[in-house]
Amino acid sequence: MALIRNPVKIAAVCLTSILMLSACANGNNQADEDENNNSNTTDQEINQTDENLNTAEEELEEVSEELEEKREELRAKEEELQELEQRISEKEEELNTVKEDIETTEEELQAVQNELNELEEELSQKRNELASVEEELEEAQGRQEDSESGDNNDEDPADNGDGENAANGNGDTEHEQIQEKADSVVIGLENEDFGTVATHVHPEKGVRFSPYGHVDTEEHLVFSREEVRNFMEDEEEYMWGTQDGSGHPIELTPAEYYEEYIYIRDFSRSAEEINYNEVESRGNTIVNVEEVYPDANFMEYYVSEEEEDLNWAALILAFEKLDGEWYLTGIAVDRWTI
Repeated sequence: MALIRNPVKIAAVCLTSILMLSACANGNNQADEDENNNSNTTDQEINQTDENLNTAEEELEEVSEELEEKREELRAKEEELQELEQRISEKEEELNTVKEDIETTEEELQAVQNELNELEEELSQKRNELASVEEELEEAQGRQEDSESGDNNDEDPADNGDGENAANGNGDTEHEQIQEKADSVVIGLENEDFGTVATHVHPEKGVRFSPYGHVDTEEHLVFSREEVRNFMEDEEEYMWGTQDGSGHPIELTPAEYYEEYIYIRDFSRSAEEINYNEVESRGNTIVNVEEVYPDANFMEYYVSEEEEDLNWAALILAFEKLDGEWYLTGIAVDRWTI
């Protein structure tokens, strides 16, 4: 009765019920739709995940293949490195062998050098012994000649009128004796054989070297027989005098002096004049050898100038007598100077 009495409330209740039912229905439909949407999304995500997984697997496979290639390359490099190390080891062994060979060769070379030095010392001793024997022989020959000369004549042989002394006991004149010795000296100078030159050097006075025809007894050097024998091996620099014109000191080793101031022309083969005791001044230099060596006899080997070259020169050798033997006491070279 109450409900009938209040239809408005009933209608309201019904409407509310209808709305609630409709809301529930809508809610169920929405839930179904949401569920369907969620299901579709999940499938899509699963599909996408599968695709991503496949892609990742493909990438992983590619990376694996790349990694395997790199491993192959690494193994190849390791093999190359091992081969290189082996070659280096072989080269080091070869180098050690070469070093050992070098050391052995150096030892052998040193042994040969020592042997050579010993031979040179022995040769020098032999040369000295030979020189002593030659000196003794020359002295004996001189005494024999003096003895023979004394038997024939108590005085020195007289001059033969041509500027030469009479023959000795062997029939040789002084000119012939001196020229023979001078020729030996010139050949020795030509061949740089100062051992031969030394045999003719005056045993007491030695021999003076003058770079020009004018002899300066204060400046020009005197070498003993033994010093002449070792002339080319002497590496000391000497002051031999002064240069013509400039006045500069001549500071040279004996070998250098030989090249520049002794054998400057071929006096042995090219001499156009070989003069005995006829020394003359041909250029601007005053030749004073006869004043410096008043007791000497002289041999001069003159070579004229070459075509278009004023390079004439004269080798002057002074010989003095001792115990009946003629010895070399002076070597001077007159030459063309400005």
